[in-house]
Amino acid sequence: MKGQQLKVAVENEVLSISIGVDILCHACETGRMYGLDGIKITDKELFLKGMVLQLCREEEDGTTPVHEMFDNAVSQMLEDGEEGVDLKDE
Repeated sequence: MKGQQLKVAVENEVLSISIGVDILCHACETGRMYGLDGIKITDKELFLKGMVLQLCREEEDGTTPVHEMFDNAVSQMLEDGEEGVDLKDE
């Protein structure tokens, strides 16, 4: 399972987002973040604990990076004219 590709699915009324830890670490090491050519993970367990903490880190209003991810996805759906979502009528 640690080599599982990114998977996003709805099964049994649950939205599930999963990725194997080896794939996640590889993606983070080879990705281009903040103008860098990648990073080096020196301690996988500590890195993964830190990743979880950051994804769950709450702002003053209670939002987390995961909430922002969902907000961005819905905004993109609206922009793309996806079916099943629309702006509220006032």
